[in-house]
Amino acid sequence: MRKRFAGRTDQVAAARRFVAGILSRRGSHADETARLLVTEAATNALLHSASGDDGGSFEVRCDVDHDRRLRVEVHDGGAPSGPRRRVHQLDALTGRGFELFDALASRWGHSGGARGRVVWFELDL
Repeated sequence: MRKRFAGRTDQVAAARRFVAGILSRRGSHADETARLLVTEAATNALLHSASGDDGGSFEVRCDVDHDRRLRVEVHDGGAPSGPRRRVHQLDALTGRGFELFDALASRWGHSGGARGRVVWFELDL
């Protein structure tokens, strides 16, 4: 399933509900982890790509395969540079995205460039 969202901060919660709704229909217990990771990916799309510009948007694609693996992709409007790890202070409000994906996702990655990027993660259900 896929859904496009306007490039506004209030749409991060809508993207979270979209993924949670798909998981609830499948009886998954990975709901909280998936919600946190889609929040991180969608927020990054707004902060670090053209998706957050006026008229921008992002798309969330979500699928659960036969092996009971959830895959979520967040497609954004692209940026001149790709995602990268950031050094942050312990009390910083941002900069922990890669750490969250490393700790919580079964697998994750990113690809793309200035014309569009995708950040994806998988959770074994």
